[in-house]
Amino acid sequence: MDPAAARREGARILEEIEEESLEQLINHFRTSTLSNTTPTHPHSLNPSIPFPPLADLIARHHQVSQTFPPPLLSLSGRYLPFLYHLVSTLIAEPYHYTITIVDADHRFDVTRLLFDPSASTAPPNAARPNPYPATKNDLKHIYVYRPARSANQSQIQTSLAAAREFMLYAPHASRTRAWWGSVVVGDTGGFGPAVDGRGERLVADVVASWKGWLHIQREEVPGFGVGMSVEEALGQRERRAEMVRNRGWEARAREGTYAWGHRQTEDM
Repeated sequence: MDPAAARREGARILEEIEEESLEQLINHFRTSTLSNTTPTHPHSLNPSIPFPPLADLIARHHQVSQTFPPPLLSLSGRYLPFLYHLVSTLIAEPYHYTITIVDADHRFDVTRLLFDPSASTAPPNAARPNPYPATKNDLKHIYVYRPARSANQSQIQTSLAAAREFMLYAPHASRTRAWWGSVVVGDTGGFGPAVDGRGERLVADVVASWKGWLHIQREEVPGFGVGMSVEEALGQRERRAEMVRNRGWEARAREGTYAWGHRQTEDM
């Protein structure tokens, strides 16, 4: 092929190649790299989540935000009821995990992990399972560490290190159970790359603070309809009061909502 023809053929081939800017190439590399490390499927979460809708929500959040656990969950709002629901399920049958809690808030109450019949208008059943299935025997496998009140980040890290050392190497009563992970209640400002004495990174699997991406709140009760009279509103007062008493909880994120604990009654 003569030089002129070779140049024309080369120009034609270059025109067929899709041009990409350096920024596009970097974004493509970042996306392909993240797809190998970010949990994009509920079954790939580590540690595992026992509620499929919540596991799906967590996986979608990390995929969309391109974040890398741990922490797997970062909570905000009224997070204690959610933690009682999650921890009670994890330590109960059929999972039988053991869990460590670093309670910097000094508000985590292990008795709330048990189902309270007096707080419910209807007992759990197959259609509406118990949101707090742990038994008194299961409570022996919760290990709560409470640093000093208003603990700083260093004190929380020290408690995490102590919890890890104890769970992995001490002859404790939960050696027959798998250690699910650690929960920090009342994080004071994010976890840096702190490491323990063995050089392993210290990060909790669940962090509850004021700025988490999963916001916990009560289920909302719909307001009165537009144009409703005072008499009609008064007539619905008892029914609305019952709706407020029986409402459950919601964990809200940009990617969706996970709900639990709603107490259904016959006339609702």
